[in-house]
Amino acid sequence: MRIVTPIQSKSGFTRMDNDLYEALIGAELSGRELRVALAIHRQTAGYNLESACIAASYIAEMSGIRREDVSRAICELIRQGVIYRDGGSRSPIGFAPVGEWKIDKKNTHSNKPKEVPQCGVSNTSNVAFLPHNKERNTNTTPDGVVVGAERQTAQVKPARQKPAMEACPYQDIVDLYHKALPELPAVAILNDGRKRALQARWRESEVHRDLGFWADYFCQVKASPFLMGQVPGRNGSKPFRATFDWLIAPSNFVKVVEGNYHA
Repeated sequence: MRIVTPIQSKSGFTRMDNDLYEALIGAELSGRELRVALAIHRQTAGYNLESACIAASYIAEMSGIRREDVSRAICELIRQGVIYRDGGSRSPIGFAPVGEWKIDKKNTHSNKPKEVPQCGVSNTSNVAFLPHNKERNTNTTPDGVVVGAERQTAQVKPARQKPAMEACPYQDIVDLYHKALPELPAVAILNDGRKRALQARWRESEVHRDLGFWADYFCQVKASPFLMGQVPGRNGSKPFRATFDWLIAPSNFVKVVEGNYHA
Protein backbone atom coordinates (compact mmCIF):
# COMPACT_ATOMS: atom_id res chain seq x y z
CA MET A 1 0.00 0.00 0.00
CA ARG A 2 1.45 3.33 -1.06
CA ILE A 3 1.28 5.88 1.78
CA VAL A 4 2.86 8.99 0.23
CA THR A 5 1.65 10.20 -3.13
CA PRO A 6 4.67 11.13 -5.27
CA ILE A 7 4.85 14.64 -6.72
CA GLN A 8 4.10 14.72 -10.42
CA SER A 9 6.91 17.01 -11.52
CA LYS A 10 5.62 17.19 -15.08
CA SER A 11 2.43 18.93 -13.88
CA GLY A 12 4.34 21.33 -11.65
CA PHE A 13 4.19 21.90 -7.91
CA THR A 14 4.70 24.71 -5.40
CA ARG A 15 6.87 24.26 -2.32
CA MET A 16 5.87 26.03 0.88
CA ASP A 17 8.11 26.89 3.81
CA ASN A 18 7.09 24.74 6.81
CA ASP A 19 6.88 27.71 9.19
CA LEU A 20 4.62 29.57 6.76
CA TYR A 21 2.52 26.46 6.12
CA GLU A 22 1.96 25.82 9.84
CA ALA A 23 1.32 29.52 10.52
CA LEU A 24 -1.43 29.62 7.88
CA ILE A 25 -2.99 26.49 9.35
CA GLY A 26 -3.11 27.99 12.83
CA ALA A 27 -3.98 31.57 11.90
CA GLU A 28 -7.54 32.71 12.66
CA LEU A 29 -8.02 34.10 9.17
CA SER A 30 -11.41 34.20 7.49
CA GLY A 31 -11.97 31.76 4.67
CA ARG A 32 -11.76 34.59 2.14
CA GLU A 33 -8.49 35.91 3.63
CA LEU A 34 -6.94 32.43 3.57
CA ARG A 35 -7.92 31.87 -0.06
CA VAL A 36 -6.41 35.20 -1.08
CA ALA A 37 -3.24 34.42 0.90
CA LEU A 38 -2.89 31.08 -0.88
CA ALA A 39 -3.38 32.77 -4.27
CA ILE A 40 -0.62 35.25 -3.41
CA HIS A 41 1.66 32.39 -2.36
CA ARG A 42 0.97 30.60 -5.64
CA GLN A 43 1.96 33.68 -7.64
CA THR A 44 5.10 34.36 -5.61
CA ALA A 45 6.67 31.17 -4.26
CA GLY A 46 5.14 29.25 -7.16
CA TYR A 47 7.49 31.17 -9.46
CA ASN A 48 10.42 31.34 -7.01
CA LEU A 49 9.71 34.99 -6.24
CA GLU A 50 9.68 36.73 -2.85
CA SER A 51 7.14 39.27 -4.08
CA ALA A 52 5.19 40.02 -7.25
CA CYS A 53 2.80 42.55 -8.73
CA ILE A 54 -0.55 40.75 -8.61
CA ALA A 55 -3.74 42.45 -9.75
CA ALA A 56 -6.82 42.01 -7.58
CA SER A 57 -8.74 41.07 -10.72
CA TYR A 58 -6.34 38.16 -11.34
CA ILE A 59 -6.78 36.82 -7.79
CA ALA A 60 -10.54 37.22 -8.23
CA GLU A 61 -10.36 35.06 -11.36
CA MET A 62 -8.27 32.42 -9.57
CA SER A 63 -10.41 32.25 -6.42
CA GLY A 64 -13.90 33.05 -7.67
CA ILE A 65 -14.09 35.91 -5.13
CA ARG A 66 -15.41 39.29 -6.25
CA ARG A 67 -12.70 41.82 -7.04
CA GLU A 68 -13.79 44.33 -4.40
CA ASP A 69 -13.80 41.55 -1.78
CA VAL A 70 -10.29 40.53 -2.85
CA SER A 71 -9.14 44.13 -2.35
CA ARG A 72 -10.62 44.18 1.15
CA ALA A 73 -9.00 40.81 1.99
CA ILE A 74 -5.60 42.08 0.81
CA CYS A 75 -6.05 45.19 2.96
CA GLU A 76 -6.88 43.03 5.98
CA LEU A 77 -3.87 40.77 5.39
CA ILE A 78 -1.63 43.82 5.18
CA ARG A 79 -3.13 45.29 8.35
CA GLN A 80 -2.55 42.02 10.23
CA GLY A 81 1.04 41.82 9.01
CA VAL A 82 0.60 38.59 7.05
CA ILE A 83 1.66 40.18 3.77
CA TYR A 84 3.43 43.41 2.91
CA ARG A 85 3.21 45.84 0.03
CA ASP A 86 5.84 48.49 -0.63
CA GLY A 87 3.86 51.26 -2.25
CA GLY A 88 0.37 51.62 -3.71
CA SER A 89 -2.22 49.16 -4.90
CA ARG A 90 -0.13 48.17 -7.94
CA SER A 91 3.08 47.54 -5.98
CA PRO A 92 4.59 44.06 -5.39
CA ILE A 93 3.09 41.87 -2.64
CA GLY A 94 4.98 39.33 -0.54
CA PHE A 95 4.65 37.40 2.71
CA ALA A 96 5.97 39.00 5.89
CA PRO A 97 7.96 36.94 8.43
CA VAL A 98 5.64 34.76 10.52
CA GLY A 99 6.93 36.32 13.75
CA GLU A 100 5.57 39.72 12.66
CA TRP A 101 2.00 38.56 12.13
CA LYS A 102 -0.66 40.17 14.32
CA ILE A 103 -3.81 38.17 13.62
CA ASP A 104 -7.12 39.42 15.00
CA LYS A 105 -8.91 37.18 17.47
CA LYS A 106 -12.09 36.33 15.60
CA ASN A 107 -13.50 33.37 17.56
CA THR A 108 -14.19 35.19 20.83
CA HIS A 109 -17.85 34.29 21.28
CA SER A 110 -18.55 31.64 23.89
CA ASN A 111 -20.78 28.77 22.92
CA LYS A 112 -24.23 29.09 24.41
CA PRO A 113 -26.54 26.10 24.91
CA LYS A 114 -29.51 26.05 22.61
CA GLU A 115 -32.75 27.11 24.18
CA VAL A 116 -35.35 24.37 24.44
CA PRO A 117 -38.73 25.50 23.10
CA GLN A 118 -41.42 25.67 25.77
CA CYS A 119 -44.23 23.19 25.56
CA GLY A 120 -47.02 21.86 27.74
CA VAL A 121 -47.30 18.20 28.69
CA SER A 122 -50.61 16.43 29.21
CA ASN A 123 -51.17 14.57 32.51
CA THR A 124 -52.66 11.65 30.63
CA SER A 125 -50.28 11.44 27.71
CA ASN A 126 -46.60 11.50 27.01
CA VAL A 127 -47.18 13.55 23.86
CA ALA A 128 -45.87 17.13 24.10
CA PHE A 129 -48.02 19.91 22.65
CA LEU A 130 -47.46 23.61 22.12
CA PRO A 131 -49.48 25.96 24.35
CA HIS A 132 -51.93 28.35 22.72
CA ASN A 133 -54.20 31.18 23.80
CA LYS A 134 -57.25 30.31 21.77
CA GLU A 135 -60.43 31.34 23.55
CA ARG A 136 -63.26 28.84 23.63
CA ASN A 137 -66.90 29.73 23.96
CA THR A 138 -69.00 27.18 25.84
CA ASN A 139 -72.05 29.39 26.45
CA THR A 140 -74.18 28.08 23.60
CA THR A 141 -77.64 26.54 23.37
CA PRO A 142 -78.15 23.00 22.00
CA ASP A 143 -78.80 24.70 18.64
CA GLY A 144 -75.35 26.24 18.74
CA VAL A 145 -76.52 29.83 19.34
CA VAL A 146 -74.35 32.07 21.51
CA VAL A 147 -76.33 33.36 24.47
CA GLY A 148 -74.20 36.24 25.69
CA ALA A 149 -70.71 34.98 26.50
CA GLU A 150 -67.63 36.21 24.71
CA ARG A 151 -67.48 34.98 21.16
CA GLN A 152 -64.60 32.85 20.06
CA THR A 153 -61.94 35.11 18.61
CA ALA A 154 -60.33 34.16 15.37
CA GLN A 155 -56.60 34.38 15.28
CA VAL A 156 -55.60 36.43 12.28
CA LYS A 157 -51.96 36.34 11.28
CA PRO A 158 -50.55 39.82 10.77
CA ALA A 159 -49.32 40.62 7.31
CA ARG A 160 -45.62 39.97 6.89
CA GLN A 161 -43.85 43.27 6.75
CA LYS A 162 -40.60 43.91 4.95
CA PRO A 163 -37.90 44.60 7.54
CA ALA A 164 -36.88 48.23 7.61
CA MET A 165 -33.39 49.06 6.43
CA GLU A 166 -31.06 49.89 9.28
CA ALA A 167 -30.38 53.60 9.52
CA CYS A 168 -26.96 54.78 8.39
CA PRO A 169 -24.67 55.22 11.45
CA TYR A 170 -23.15 58.50 10.24
CA GLN A 171 -21.14 59.31 13.34
CA ASP A 172 -19.77 55.78 13.69
CA ILE A 173 -18.41 55.93 10.14
CA VAL A 174 -16.83 59.34 10.78
CA ASP A 175 -15.26 57.96 13.96
CA LEU A 176 -13.75 55.06 11.98
CA TYR A 177 -12.35 57.57 9.48
CA HIS A 178 -10.72 59.61 12.26
CA LYS A 179 -9.32 56.50 13.93
CA ALA A 180 -7.81 54.99 10.77
CA LEU A 181 -6.73 58.18 9.02
CA PRO A 182 -5.61 60.83 11.51
CA GLU A 183 -3.19 62.14 8.85
CA LEU A 184 -6.06 63.27 6.59
CA PRO A 185 -8.24 66.36 7.17
CA ALA A 186 -10.68 65.81 10.03
CA VAL A 187 -14.45 66.06 9.71
CA ALA A 188 -15.41 69.03 11.89
CA ILE A 189 -19.07 69.27 10.85
CA LEU A 190 -21.30 66.34 9.89
CA ASN A 191 -23.65 68.41 7.73
CA ASP A 192 -26.66 67.31 5.66
CA GLY A 193 -24.63 67.00 2.46
CA ARG A 194 -22.23 64.54 4.04
CA LYS A 195 -25.09 62.61 5.62
CA ARG A 196 -26.81 62.28 2.23
CA ALA A 197 -23.62 61.01 0.59
CA LEU A 198 -23.02 58.48 3.39
CA GLN A 199 -26.62 57.31 3.28
CA ALA A 200 -26.38 56.76 -0.49
CA ARG A 201 -23.22 54.64 -0.12
CA TRP A 202 -24.83 52.76 2.82
CA ARG A 203 -27.89 51.85 0.74
CA GLU A 204 -26.05 50.89 -2.46
CA SER A 205 -25.21 47.37 -1.30
CA GLU A 206 -25.83 45.04 1.61
CA VAL A 207 -22.05 44.76 1.90
CA HIS A 208 -21.83 48.49 2.60
CA ARG A 209 -24.29 48.21 5.49
CA ASP A 210 -21.60 46.91 7.82
CA LEU A 211 -19.19 48.98 9.90
CA GLY A 212 -16.56 46.30 9.29
CA PHE A 213 -16.68 47.18 5.59
CA TRP A 214 -16.00 50.84 6.38
CA ALA A 215 -13.10 49.96 8.66
CA ASP A 216 -11.60 47.91 5.80
CA TYR A 217 -12.30 50.72 3.34
CA PHE A 218 -10.38 53.31 5.37
CA CYS A 219 -7.62 50.76 5.96
CA GLN A 220 -7.29 50.37 2.19
CA VAL A 221 -6.97 54.15 1.89
CA LYS A 222 -4.20 54.19 4.50
CA ALA A 223 -2.25 51.59 2.51
CA SER A 224 -2.13 53.90 -0.53
CA PRO A 225 0.72 56.44 -0.57
CA PHE A 226 -1.09 58.32 -3.34
CA LEU A 227 -4.30 58.82 -1.35
CA MET A 228 -2.28 59.69 1.75
CA GLY A 229 -0.48 62.53 -0.05
CA GLN A 230 2.92 60.81 -0.13
CA VAL A 231 3.36 60.87 -3.93
CA PRO A 232 4.86 64.08 -5.40
CA GLY A 233 2.56 65.99 -7.72
CA ARG A 234 3.24 66.39 -11.41
CA ASN A 235 5.25 69.35 -12.67
CA GLY A 236 6.06 70.47 -9.16
CA SER A 237 2.43 70.67 -8.01
CA LYS A 238 1.37 69.76 -4.48
CA PRO A 239 0.74 66.06 -3.79
CA PHE A 240 -2.87 64.95 -3.92
CA ARG A 241 -4.35 64.03 -0.55
CA ALA A 242 -7.77 62.45 -0.14
CA THR A 243 -10.44 64.04 2.04
CA PHE A 244 -13.53 62.56 3.65
CA ASP A 245 -15.80 64.21 1.06
CA TRP A 246 -13.64 62.88 -1.79
CA LEU A 247 -13.70 59.35 -0.39
CA ILE A 248 -17.51 59.17 -0.09
CA ALA A 249 -18.25 60.71 -3.51
CA PRO A 250 -19.88 58.08 -5.80
CA SER A 251 -17.21 57.74 -8.52
CA ASN A 252 -14.25 58.02 -6.14
CA PHE A 253 -15.80 55.46 -3.76
CA VAL A 254 -15.95 52.87 -6.56
CA LYS A 255 -12.38 53.64 -7.64
CA VAL A 256 -10.99 53.10 -4.14
CA VAL A 257 -13.00 49.91 -3.52
CA GLU A 258 -11.80 48.42 -6.81
CA GLY A 259 -8.24 49.82 -6.53
CA ASN A 260 -8.78 51.60 -9.83
CA TYR A 261 -7.17 54.98 -9.22
CA HIS A 262 -3.91 56.40 -10.50
CA ALA A 263 -1.32 58.80 -9.22
